[in-house]
Amino acid sequence: MLLIMGVTFYTSRVILAALGEIDFGIYSVVGGMALMFAFFSSSLSNATQRFLNIALGREDLEEASRVFSLSQASFFLLSLFVLLLAEVIGLWFIYNKLVIPVDRLDAALWVFHATVISLFFTVNGIVFNSVLVARENFQVYAYIGIFEALAKLAIALALSFTDSDRLKLYSSLYVGMTIVVQLFYAAYCICKYEECRIGFFWDKKLFTQLSSFIGWNTFGTAVWALNGQGMSMLMNTFFGVSVNAARGISSQVEQAINNFNTGFITATKPQVVKMFATGQYNPFVKLTFDSSRFSFFLMLALSLPVIFQRELILTIWLGEPPALASAFVFWALIFSLVNSLTNPLWNAIQAIGNLRSYIIIGGVVYSLAFPLSYVGLLWFHNPVLPLVILTIVRFIYVFVSLGILKKYIRLSITNYIGRVVGPIVYVVLPAGLGHYLLQTLYSPKGIVSLIFFGCISLAVTLSCIYIFGIKSDERLWVKTKIKLIIHL
Repeated sequence: MLLIMGVTFYTSRVILAALGEIDFGIYSVVGGMALMFAFFSSSLSNATQRFLNIALGREDLEEASRVFSLSQASFFLLSLFVLLLAEVIGLWFIYNKLVIPVDRLDAALWVFHATVISLFFTVNGIVFNSVLVARENFQVYAYIGIFEALAKLAIALALSFTDSDRLKLYSSLYVGMTIVVQLFYAAYCICKYEECRIGFFWDKKLFTQLSSFIGWNTFGTAVWALNGQGMSMLMNTFFGVSVNAARGISSQVEQAINNFNTGFITATKPQVVKMFATGQYNPFVKLTFDSSRFSFFLMLALSLPVIFQRELILTIWLGEPPALASAFVFWALIFSLVNSLTNPLWNAIQAIGNLRSYIIIGGVVYSLAFPLSYVGLLWFHNPVLPLVILTIVRFIYVFVSLGILKKYIRLSITNYIGRVVGPIVYVVLPAGLGHYLLQTLYSPKGIVSLIFFGCISLAVTLSCIYIFGIKSDERLWVKTKIKLIIHL
């Protein structure tokens, strides 16, 4: 993951230099807008994973095969519908709403069409990705992640050797890479797993269950998409593509760090579903709480050095970063820290399967961010304000999620505060103070001193987590692992 993150950061620098700030901003907002039509993709993935996990937990390969076949056929038909919908609505939005330089409109349309094609293959690949997660085969993900990072770097470097339109070339090569990756996932799963057999299958009862789960899940992810990519389009409407370039940079930093956390949460998800499906409710709650706590700690350890040295990192990384990139990175990472608490709760809700109350109430609360941001921009005209509002609303969303979870399982909010929020506060305060003092006493000037700062930062954060953030049995486990490593 560290290798992938390093390559990703360097790739972004090469791409920004090759495309320029305007084209980079166009790619961020137009490509992101096209991908917004994939807001339901996580719903499809979550539904397929849940039903596959239940079937595999019961060791029922025939049921798993039925889930796979029905999902695969349904996703193909849905991808055709999305292709048409994206082309109609997306083109209207580009021509009538987005602020794009006239001489780059043709390139923006090229980016949009290329991204829609990529979306088609991605949607059809969801079922194969779901199988890998349900089977807990994360090694393949790691290898493909390395391939994708290196392929993106190769694409970025190739831009420097062409006189053609670099934005068009970049989007075309990126689509090609996406198609290759999705075809590999399909071929691998078909060859390795018995339940992955292409063919038409119809089961009305199973389809109804999948549709219900997907429907409510889709509503929730639609709200997420509106408050994510919707914010980028809102910024474009008020400030143009230059601000989108800064937001695009912060999104890449956020995504690179989130990849660590996503891997951790994804690894716990099959176990959460299987525990609930087999009636292990106390371990289910314990794993949900513990994964919330460790998810936050992981994000904190990775985010603190970036937060305190973000301006130097952006300068080393990009040379001349877009204006406001530093402020966007700060709030993007604060948002990610808060969001790391919600992901395990969302996994628990999906394991239970009763999404209606969670989606309706949580969706209403979270959707407030968009209108509040619009009004805030009208009043204050500050491009960073939407991220601040989004972070505050997301924090409220954590406790709304807990209140809804309490309806379905024996979950104590007081217990959550004691086992999750309390240790987090005890870690954040000394770790934050330690980093403030470290920054005051030691100010890195170059990449070597920055790496040294990062090592000290990691040591400070891990020490605070070890002393204040984990329980005695967890501390004993850490000691045992350290002793084993030393004796190797």
